[in-house]
Amino acid sequence: MPEYEYTAFSFAPVQGFIEKSRKLRDLYGASLILSYLSHQLVKKAEDLKLDVISPGLLNVQKGMPNRILVRGKFERQDVEKTLLCEWQKVLETCRIWVEDNLGIPKEQYCWAQSEEEKGKHKGEWERWGSHTWEVFWGYGESIPAAMKDLERRKLKRDWTGINWSGESSSLSGTDAIAWHKLGKFNREPGLPLNETEKQELKRFYRQLAWVLDEPNTRNHKARKQRGEFIPSDKKLEEHFKPKNEDNSGKKKKSGGKFIAPNERLSIPELVKRLVTLPYLAKQIDMEELDEGFKDVVRDPGYWTGWFMGDGDEVGKKLIDLASGTHPENDLKIFTHEMRYWGQHFENKNSCLGGKERVIYAGGDDFFGVLYSEEEEHKKNPEPLKPIDVIKWLFKLEGRWNNLQKTLEEELCLNFTFSVGFVWAAHNVPQRDILQHCREAEKRAKKLGRNRVTIRVVFNSGQFVQWTCPWDYLHVLKNYRDRDDKSWEENPNWTHLYTDWAHLKARHAIQLNKIENIKYTKEPALTLFNLYFNNAGKTFTQERLWCKLAGDNTDVAIVNWINDLIQVGWQLCQTNSSNI
Repeated sequence: MPEYEYTAFSFAPVQGFIEKSRKLRDLYGASLILSYLSHQLVKKAEDLKLDVISPGLLNVQKGMPNRILVRGKFERQDVEKTLLCEWQKVLETCRIWVEDNLGIPKEQYCWAQSEEEKGKHKGEWERWGSHTWEVFWGYGESIPAAMKDLERRKLKRDWTGINWSGESSSLSGTDAIAWHKLGKFNREPGLPLNETEKQELKRFYRQLAWVLDEPNTRNHKARKQRGEFIPSDKKLEEHFKPKNEDNSGKKKKSGGKFIAPNERLSIPELVKRLVTLPYLAKQIDMEELDEGFKDVVRDPGYWTGWFMGDGDEVGKKLIDLASGTHPENDLKIFTHEMRYWGQHFENKNSCLGGKERVIYAGGDDFFGVLYSEEEEHKKNPEPLKPIDVIKWLFKLEGRWNNLQKTLEEELCLNFTFSVGFVWAAHNVPQRDILQHCREAEKRAKKLGRNRVTIRVVFNSGQFVQWTCPWDYLHVLKNYRDRDDKSWEENPNWTHLYTDWAHLKARHAIQLNKIENIKYTKEPALTLFNLYFNNAGKTFTQERLWCKLAGDNTDVAIVNWINDLIQVGWQLCQTNSSNI
């Protein structure tokens, strides 16, 4: 008989739950919910006297990974019951708050299970409570056996879709709009609302947006003490009308800090917004969003930088540790150090004066944004400059140096990160930005890991990108323009960009081979050496092109230089065209 037994378990969807987002608040809400659910599963394991091997830092809720390993048998039904009970607690708390704080009589709410329906028929909120998550569970007589069993069972899905009626949410387009009449009518899926229902729906979201703009003074209790009521439809319409900001006629939005009155959210989407309300988070015993939180400015002229990083070959490293001489101790050290680093990474002051927000930093992965914050007193906050973003990227690798040293000393692990960084124009939807981040990160891994892919995404959806190992990101600092201005003197990249474009137009530089025409990299290398202090000669002499470009063919080298020029022209000068 084995001395110990082990259980590995997780739940999903994680990426799908996060990516349905329009605002920065959505991302935070999704991250807080996922961390809370993982933390409650860990607490349940501890209550059952099971030894939690992974993750580490059990007392820190924020950033808690959703993959858990314990010594002992944590029955699958107990895992599922704990997860669903905690999720249902979140849903119920948010639903009751809405019902208690809007000016709609409670008897008009049809979106939840009534007392008479309990045990017979589920309402919309109860169905989401039962069918949002799928649980994966593995068990074995050793840690590798439990982890392998978990991966095997993941091949079998454990999820039930929800049929909905009415119109779909404006955010995801796939789920029903959450409002008080949801579930009242037995209508066909996708059947549009009539005019009366549309007016009621409009009124519901206006009231909700108005209360959430100042939840501490506009909630039902505060209004009752003052003898006030929800404003009339006419006053609400007037309240949310854009107002002139100055004599120039520029319009400024009025309200909509939590929810814009024209948004239409599904139940999970609504819950992600509501849990960022400190009062509700405290009631659920969830980590609270800090009071200084401000959303992202996405007005014309305001670009944002999004970074998504992931440890390289973490799965392989975990298997190696689990198969070693002291698997439990090694895994505990690894997960503790990863979570400790994540906590430090999130709390560390940004070099951009508070414009960095780490949305998630859990185990070996992290996700965040660089942006211009909404200001209450300033009419036009200062836009984030591309040159500042590049300087931030130069310092990013140094933020995991201590982690690398610790893992090398204690576990003999060579640990690296690959990052996807997206510099996005104001009109690129947030959901698309997240997809670009994932694609950029995958590209960094595919081309050799331990590198960063910088992708500049324009309003049209088109983009340019460049992938480089962290050790050679400094090549951007080698640039000197025709006026011999160095990196510190803000050189004009337009000179290089124009020369490169002319040579491409005359086919002296080709990005792809053309039939019956000899392909050569020499014109590209000559120009590269001219503007980058003979960096091309150094790379050739030290045989670095395979590491830099993923291949040492002429085509790969020319395309790598082309990508560098396209991205550098967008980001490395203060008078960049995308500011």
